[in-house]
Amino acid sequence: MTGLIPLNALRAFEVTARRGGFVAAAEELHVTPAAIGQQVRQLEALVGVRLFDREGRKLVLTEHAAAALEPLRRGFELMGEASAALRSVDSAPVLTISAPPDLMNAWLAADLAHWDGAVRLVRPDQDADVQLFLAAEGTEGVMSGRLMGEVLTPLAAPGRFAPDDGTDMLEHNPLIEDISLPEGWRAWLVARGGYGMDVRPSIRCEDSLTALRLAEAGAGIVLARKPLAFEAIGAGRLTPVFPDGDWSVARAYYLSRRTGISVNSRNARLVQHLRACAATRQDMVSQL
Repeated sequence: MTGLIPLNALRAFEVTARRGGFVAAAEELHVTPAAIGQQVRQLEALVGVRLFDREGRKLVLTEHAAAALEPLRRGFELMGEASAALRSVDSAPVLTISAPPDLMNAWLAADLAHWDGAVRLVRPDQDADVQLFLAAEGTEGVMSGRLMGEVLTPLAAPGRFAPDDGTDMLEHNPLIEDISLPEGWRAWLVARGGYGMDVRPSIRCEDSLTALRLAEAGAGIVLARKPLAFEAIGAGRLTPVFPDGDWSVARAYYLSRRTGISVNSRNARLVQHLRACAATRQDMVSQL
């Protein structure tokens, strides 16, 4: 005899021997007694020996069958332990990631699109295994890692504005300001030496992504967070208004990992994945 014996036949034999008959075995395995009998006969044909003798209505193990039963029982017991271990891995706690809504939409939506594990995204004020956040430069700690710096730059829909007059054109064109930022248009101008200019945003909004969508729609020029706008720039939906308009401010994006996460776990693998995505994003932002 060559090849492996079908597992179903072995299982039918083991349960029949343990339960003392086809009917009881069928109840345990949720099949018919006829199916159990067929599996046992198939096994007898494969091994070339009789496995049961009948004594009235009772099945009695033959000598060959009795010798094989204990090793077979141990084998199924080990398979049960292996199955339990696999289920334990699959049911491990889901990795929780907290991030502001703008980073969830601009970064995590793409970063997790092809991730094969289970994660849960929560608000920044909730406890999480991993935190993605924007903070003052120098926030990095033992369990934190700087991903990239914050860069502000004026953006607009392609062909909507022509910066022929330099920054003076900002005084007579509609401006969009993201009031969630500590810096605004005046601060950007001061950083470039543009003191005394009268810049009055036409639209103020509290959400960075909304500000970007308004600019894409042609509502005006937005002082945008470039790390959030890189995809729109790369796709041609937004374009820099000034070739030298980038302004690096004193903030940075960080990824903080909660203590107690094994470096060999799926959690650590996801952290490494997010860091790799951030590094790719930083390269793209610096080239735009």
